[in-house]
Amino acid sequence: MKAFIFLAIALFTVSTAAQQYCDPAQYASVRQCYSQYFNTYNLTIGANATLPSYIAFAQSRGKDELGFNNLNMAKVCLIQNTLSNCIGQNSACINPTDFPKIFSVNNTDNYEYVEDFFVGIYECQTAYNITISNFYCLASVGKNGFNSIAQCETQLNTDIANQVPICTAENTFVTCLSNVYQSYCGNDAGAYICNVENVALTHVLPQCIPTLNNCPAYST
Repeated sequence: MKAFIFLAIALFTVSTAAQQYCDPAQYASVRQCYSQYFNTYNLTIGANATLPSYIAFAQSRGKDELGFNNLNMAKVCLIQNTLSNCIGQNSACINPTDFPKIFSVNNTDNYEYVEDFFVGIYECQTAYNITISNFYCLASVGKNGFNSIAQCETQLNTDIANQVPICTAENTFVTCLSNVYQSYCGNDAGAYICNVENVALTHVLPQCIPTLNNCPAYST
């Protein structure tokens, strides 16, 4: 369900705070894990450790993920969990500073891949039951709520253009997006999206951690 993430709109305008330490000696292990991961989707890491574009990767994975079938989403999670388990303690290297040292990747894709890794852990481990039980409705909001989501994105871009503090702008966006999903799919869906976005923010804008929105509790 990573199509829910829209943070990259803003990320090129800011820098990130210090990340947990990653030893460059860990880079090779991370490359090997991602090589196996991409092979699952019939993609390869190119010369000079060049990653597929995030769009190309998302399209390949989306054949399952956006197939409007929660069994397909379960398959995506199985593959995601294999990657997460392979990375293991090397997860400290999945950050916007080290990731472009491990791989050749443009700035936007850098943030997208970092977000994707940690959101995948949330969706496929922490909140797996919510992901699967709400899959059909959540997957429909991108289409049914397109205009409302676009309004959230427009407000985010406007806030950034007006130099609203980035953490404030992102929190406003998260609230807006959560409200959209809550209106279509209920309270748990709104809480889910809030948590998904907070996970992404935690890893790409760690300076925002102290002021992240408090997400509602799940009903189950």
